[in-house]
Amino acid sequence: MATLKAEKIKKYFGQRKVLSDVNLQLENGELYVLFGPNGSGKTTFTLIISSLLKPTEGLVTFENKDVYKQDASYRKKVGLLTHSTFLYENLTGFENLKFYGALYGILDIKRRIDELSLLFEIETRMNESVRNFSRGMKQRLSIIRTLIHNPEVILMDEPYTGLDEIGVQILEGQLSNYRKSGKVIFMTTHNLLRGYGIATRIGILSRGRILFESEKKKIERNELNEIYRRLIRNETF
Repeated sequence: MATLKAEKIKKYFGQRKVLSDVNLQLENGELYVLFGPNGSGKTTFTLIISSLLKPTEGLVTFENKDVYKQDASYRKKVGLLTHSTFLYENLTGFENLKFYGALYGILDIKRRIDELSLLFEIETRMNESVRNFSRGMKQRLSIIRTLIHNPEVILMDEPYTGLDEIGVQILEGQLSNYRKSGKVIFMTTHNLLRGYGIATRIGILSRGRILFESEKKKIERNELNEIYRRLIRNETF
C-alpha cells in the first residue's frame, strides 16, 4: 500500500510561523480534502508534501522513504496543481503539454494529449497560444498538465479556481476514477460544498494546525459547516 506521510511539520518564514506540528497520513484509494481559509497554510503544506518546499522541521515520506532524499524519483510520481499554472504563455496548449510530456519521458505523447484534451473538452483550442486562453481554459490545461504522466500521487491546491460547472464536473469525475484506481489524492479548498461532496476524508487547517479530521461518512455537511465556522472563529465545539 502506497502511503504519503507528513510528521510534525513546522514551517517558518522568518519569524512568522505558518505551520505547527501538522501530521497527516494519506493512503492510496482515498481522496483527502483539507479545508481552510485564505492564509491558513494550505498552499505551504501542499508544496511541502510535494517536496518543492522543505519544512523548517518535520519529515515527509512516501512508501517509507524520505521524499527529500529521493526528490527526483518522487516528483516523477507526483502530479501537482498550484495557484501558478506553470504554463508558457507564448506556446500553444499542445506545445505546453508536449514539453511536460518530454520531461516525464512519455513515449506516445500525442495520443495522451489527444485523450486528455478531448476528456477536458479543450481539444479544439490546443493549437492556440495559451495567452489567448481564458482563466478557466488555462485551469483545464493546468489540470491536464498535472495528470499527463498518470501520477501515483495527485496534489491539488484550490483546483476549482476559474472552472465553470462543466469543468468542475469533468474534474470531479476524473478524480473519482483516479481514486477508484488506487491513487493517493490530496486537495485543498475553501469551498465546503464542493470539497465535502467529493471527499472520502476531510480535515480543517486553521492557525497552522489541523484542528479537526474525520472520515466523510461520519459527518454530515451541515455539521461540518458549523464546526468549520467555529474553528475559524476560534470557538470551541
